[in-house]
Amino acid sequence: MKLKYIVIISLFSTTISAQIKKDSIQQVEQINLLVKKKLLERKADRLIFNVEASVASQGMDASETLANVPMLKVDENMGLISITGKSTVSVMINGRMLNLSGNALLNYLKSIRSENIAKIEVITTPPSKYEAQGNSGIINIILKKNPNLGFSGNINTNLIQRTYSGFSSNGSLSYQTEKFSSSLKLTYYDSAKRSDENYTILGTSQNYSNSVRRDMWKELTPTLNLSYKISKNAEIGMEYIYAHQKSGMDIVNTTKNIASDLSEENLLTNTFHREKLPAHTLSAYYDLKLDSLGKKLSIAGNFYKNNSDTEVNFSTLKSSDQSVQDVRTTSLIKPQIFSAQADLELPFSFGTIETGVKFNQFKNSSDLRYFNVSAGNYIEDLTRANLFEYKEENYAAYISYAKSFGEHWEMKAGLRYENTNAESYTPSSGSGNQYNYAQWFPSAYVSYKEDKNVFSFSYSRRINRPSMSNLNPFRWYSNPYSYSSGNPLLTPAYINNWELGYTFNSKFSASVYYLRMKNAFGQISYIDGLSQIGTYLNYYNNNFWGLNASYTDTFFRFWETSISMNASLQNSTVFNIQAETQKGSSFSYSISNTFTLNKNKTLALFLNYDHSLPYRNVNSYFYSFPELTSGLKVSLMEKKLQINATVTNIFAQRYRGDKYFTDSSQHMDNYWDGRSFRLSVNYTFGGNKKKISKKNINFEEKDRAQ
Repeated sequence: MKLKYIVIISLFSTTISAQIKKDSIQQVEQINLLVKKKLLERKADRLIFNVEASVASQGMDASETLANVPMLKVDENMGLISITGKSTVSVMINGRMLNLSGNALLNYLKSIRSENIAKIEVITTPPSKYEAQGNSGIINIILKKNPNLGFSGNINTNLIQRTYSGFSSNGSLSYQTEKFSSSLKLTYYDSAKRSDENYTILGTSQNYSNSVRRDMWKELTPTLNLSYKISKNAEIGMEYIYAHQKSGMDIVNTTKNIASDLSEENLLTNTFHREKLPAHTLSAYYDLKLDSLGKKLSIAGNFYKNNSDTEVNFSTLKSSDQSVQDVRTTSLIKPQIFSAQADLELPFSFGTIETGVKFNQFKNSSDLRYFNVSAGNYIEDLTRANLFEYKEENYAAYISYAKSFGEHWEMKAGLRYENTNAESYTPSSGSGNQYNYAQWFPSAYVSYKEDKNVFSFSYSRRINRPSMSNLNPFRWYSNPYSYSSGNPLLTPAYINNWELGYTFNSKFSASVYYLRMKNAFGQISYIDGLSQIGTYLNYYNNNFWGLNASYTDTFFRFWETSISMNASLQNSTVFNIQAETQKGSSFSYSISNTFTLNKNKTLALFLNYDHSLPYRNVNSYFYSFPELTSGLKVSLMEKKLQINATVTNIFAQRYRGDKYFTDSSQHMDNYWDGRSFRLSVNYTFGGNKKKISKKNINFEEKDRAQ
């Protein structure tokens, strides 16, 4: 009898346990469904876009996914990613700064699948933990944690048809154990596009320039990641990237110059431009958990080096005397960056304290040589040759404090101190420049959450330091008369950002912002006789007032749409140039639509429209630019095989703009092969075993080598 009761009790216990387990699974599934419905989240210092909750963002690469995020704009024609209403932003992966730009950045993002992205954080006013360098904001792509144990991998191929055909391929192979993690990624791309650029300068003399150019890129980049858990609380790891890049341009330029006495000169220049750019990046880290409450020490070091070896040959026919001038220029640029940092995270019952220190060292040497070609002989022109050396050291320390007050209030405040010592030297002229500056960079954030409403306020101060190419006085000649160069006397710009944000029901988001930029710099062009010369100057201060708003929702279960808009007003003052500024304004909007065409959600049509109306900024006017993109997405083999077909810039729009000075005006009318057809095929393989976490390494300085 006792045995019978034991059996009954055992069966009853098993049944109850199974029911509890079943109920728990159902609850987890319900919770997951609820989480998936939260497309947007607003925190004290950032807006979060949950990629897993967006049907439109499935079956894409990271660059396409970013274009679906409210407030973000991806311009593949110009190789730019920006926050609407703001300017230059940095891109991070799990808090690690990519420090890539242009096509290199976009091709890197194309190697990341949206299925591997958990969320994207838009940080318009970055906190003190991050480098103060940068114009306005940071985009942080958070990848899904815990890649599969054992072997897993991914293969992706993209075909693109512009004027010329191109393709890119990337593959990754990972192997994970409980303690050891490794991955090898290989990326290759070979692409080209046609550009048609027109630039006109009108003043007492006139200059009309047209360039028809074929741009070409080839790159083979292996990336190796290794990590090992020394113990339960300690982990070490490293990442090595070798980028073997080759690029080239074939250019035909015609230039008409009309002098003040109305005499006319015409130039025809054929240019052959080739560059080799092998780059090495080595990063290492050590993480130590100090206790079970989340206290953690992180130490990281980074090293970057490349050798840009460029050869440019051009031949210029001068119409007035039918003379031909053949020129060869060579340049060798060797930037080198080292950084080391330590970060300490200390969560307590009274709040979380973060603090850390960082050291960065930048070095660059460059050597430009100019040769006139006569009867097959190269005769060096030492008056046009240039040597340049640059060294910069930055010392930084920061501290921040974050605290949540009940269920409604969250705040964060921080302070960062940066001290910079820099010196540049031009041996060919015997001239140099030294400067030192130290600045404090405060930041503050507060948010309030009540039911479906979230309010936030943020402030941060930033610095925008010139890149090495901005500072380098190299003369990059396009013909024997015209060139562009950097300016070693450039000084940093400073930016103050204020923003008031609001989110409703995780679908509607809006923000009002004010941005004050002081001592900003940019490129200025002017005419000197036959020469069209471009250089960089600190020349304006800017005040921006803006409004962003977006709404994303799903209708009829098959239609996901996202509508966003931005409006801004600005006024500027200028110095170092003769120009009259006007009060500026801008307005842009976009509508993105994804239509699911079957019940299994394996076939989808997307149709996106983006329109920037004419706008003014400082002394510039930019014309309207509408863009229509459409395509199909197909998922097969339980979504392991994905095929996308996309047509971009269907109407083949051109970029047009004007600049106005007191004594002249300048006009741009360019087409950069924006219309394209793209076919992408992606296949993912690997088991679904237990998962572990992966560390990403922070290296925020590398973009200044560009």
